[in-house]
Amino acid sequence: MKKTIIAIIAFLFLVSGTDARKYPYQNPDLPVEQRVDDLMSRMTIEEKVNQMSAQLLFMHEFYEKRDYAKGHVRNVGHFLWDGNIPNDPESAAMHINEDTKRSIEASRWGIPVIQHGEALHGAQWGDATCFPQSISMAATFDTDLYYEVALAIAEELRAVGVRQVYAPVVNVSRDQRWGRAQESYGEDVLMNSAFGVAYVKALEGSGVVTTPKHYVDNYGDGGHDSYATSTSWRVLREVYLEPFRACFQEGGARSVMSSYNSVDGVPVSCNGILLNDILKDEWGFDGYVVCDYGAVGLIESGHFMAETHEDALVMSVNNGMDLELMNTHEGLLELVRNGKISEETVNESVRRILKVKFELGLFEEPFVDEKKAAEVVRSKQHRDLAEDAARKCMTLLKNDGVLPLDVNNIDRIGIYGPGADQLCLGDYSGGRGGWRGEGAVSAYQGIRNAFEGKAEVVLSKGQDIYPLAQTCDVLMFFPGIMEDEGSDRSSFKLPSQHVSQNRDDSNHQIIDEQKLLNVAIDQERMVRDLIATGKPVIVVLQNGSVIDITDWVDGAAAVLEAWYSGEQGGTAIADVLTGKYNPGGRLPFTWVKSIGQNPMYYSIKPSGRNYSYVENDGKPLYPFGYGLSYTTFGYSDLQMQKILEKGDSLKVKVTVTNTGKVAGDEVVQVYMHDEIASVARPLAELAAFTRVTLNPGESKTVELDIPYRSFHMWDKNMEFRVEEGWFEIWVGRNAEDVVDSRRVYVK
Repeated sequence: MKKTIIAIIAFLFLVSGTDARKYPYQNPDLPVEQRVDDLMSRMTIEEKVNQMSAQLLFMHEFYEKRDYAKGHVRNVGHFLWDGNIPNDPESAAMHINEDTKRSIEASRWGIPVIQHGEALHGAQWGDATCFPQSISMAATFDTDLYYEVALAIAEELRAVGVRQVYAPVVNVSRDQRWGRAQESYGEDVLMNSAFGVAYVKALEGSGVVTTPKHYVDNYGDGGHDSYATSTSWRVLREVYLEPFRACFQEGGARSVMSSYNSVDGVPVSCNGILLNDILKDEWGFDGYVVCDYGAVGLIESGHFMAETHEDALVMSVNNGMDLELMNTHEGLLELVRNGKISEETVNESVRRILKVKFELGLFEEPFVDEKKAAEVVRSKQHRDLAEDAARKCMTLLKNDGVLPLDVNNIDRIGIYGPGADQLCLGDYSGGRGGWRGEGAVSAYQGIRNAFEGKAEVVLSKGQDIYPLAQTCDVLMFFPGIMEDEGSDRSSFKLPSQHVSQNRDDSNHQIIDEQKLLNVAIDQERMVRDLIATGKPVIVVLQNGSVIDITDWVDGAAAVLEAWYSGEQGGTAIADVLTGKYNPGGRLPFTWVKSIGQNPMYYSIKPSGRNYSYVENDGKPLYPFGYGLSYTTFGYSDLQMQKILEKGDSLKVKVTVTNTGKVAGDEVVQVYMHDEIASVARPLAELAAFTRVTLNPGESKTVELDIPYRSFHMWDKNMEFRVEEGWFEIWVGRNAEDVVDSRRVYVK
């Protein structure tokens, strides 16, 4: 802390001598706009261009290659930490403080740098708390819980000095072949909007800039990441743009990341319709746009729409790009000087960036307390929250009565599969994709802890399954799949390959290097062979998208979708299997029977014919919103207005009763359908949801609000309005299980 205080004093002396407020921009009592105007009036064009520039550096090169005049840096507090340099919070805070100090000193006006990084499901370095992946949190159907998780993430970011993150991912994922589907909140527009807004509000309210990504429609045909999209402007408006709008207008996000792909033939990084017309003019977004890493260069080398990088820069900056990532913008100054990019355009971008720096208070408090960082990061409170979140995301897909396990009537449990004793966390998990924190719990460890002193828990080492299986009362199989950024899938079957898939140079699911299972196994065959033993087989899935389980699900006694449930996931899995916690998670996407049904989602529009295939009826294996419990729930007394006046919200009331013998959580889901419209509308749309906890025999009347905006549509003239008429509203246990319905006339 002493070094920080000295740095602050040095900064004040450097900039203004003995007067800490020599210039108006240094006065925190003045309006932000006035401070921005004053500072910009003093800056040269070179200084302005530096504010539009950013760097990404590995730790081993941080002090050698850092250009401290650059206004943004991706630093040690992100997943690209490398080498043997200490990775604890205090060290991260120290390095970030030092970079901030040098950046301020390198600026004639003492302009602070924005330290940025990643925080998809936890602040992104080795020691930070690793919470469940985004898709896992969506399975909780609990935005209040997610808000608390996001507050904890923000606290850990602030503790080391990271003030902008490239999250949340609000790409509606309707093709589960996409390897990054796990980073999203599933297939539904409302889910992506609601969870995105919860995350954004928590971080922005805590002084951390959020950057919803990837704007927009970030995967294309075949489920390929960043492929050119053939999505129509109507569907872009109805589906893919809406969560972004919500994050800006309702959440207050102050940045956005443009995606790599092209939309209607134009790369998003230079798409004026998306970056200027819709984002800034129509939505009133007053933050700044960053491109995904290297996306501007891809205008030239990937999309082949520019002959040189300079041409790509001109196309990008003149069409709304404010900040290019990474280590580029070379040549921008010359392009301004020769008139290809106007100084007015530069001023617009710099104004947006400086506005945020003033709002963050970086000019007054650019440093953090290095000692305090160690107290905040992975505090007991945060680790307990990670454990609670892991429990609440657990989603039970099948149960023939074997669950919950009776710990008093089991002597031996056999554990199989590549995911049993691994930390299956999902992508963007810690330094260079390898989470480095201590105290995490694998599924095997969690089950062993739960049965300590009661039953023997034996981990198969990959040998023949039968000798162990014959001595056990129950068998458990933990498969593994490969999916993440750069790992899209062409098969939903469990992979039959070497499972030592540790790729520590990327963002992949984490494999503990000391516990690699270096054998080739046929996972599909193994689970069938386990079932053939005649012993009860429980399959626990740790993944972020669909797995084809049709070949063996009928023979399994139970299937638990545990997702990528974070550092405390093993404890949560054990709690659910033993009945210590009653699972209440629900599917945030439609679970297909076959990859040939993909893409598939519940909110389809009417077909001119039918929805079946030669091989199957076209229906999902499990519908959106599906999940089982150890108890049962009843619904009664559905109430709502019969007529909805203009501007009002529809209030839906329903009484839910726990009709079983144990406490549990029910997710109340409300769907809607526009009965007659000028254009085809979805057969069902999720309009509201809430999660309620009930004791045996307990009843609660829940009230859900459906905003008037939800009844709007993009009409045949692409105008966003309400078409007066009847809507069907129903309460369901999932997208296919309707409990009760009513009609409302919307004016």
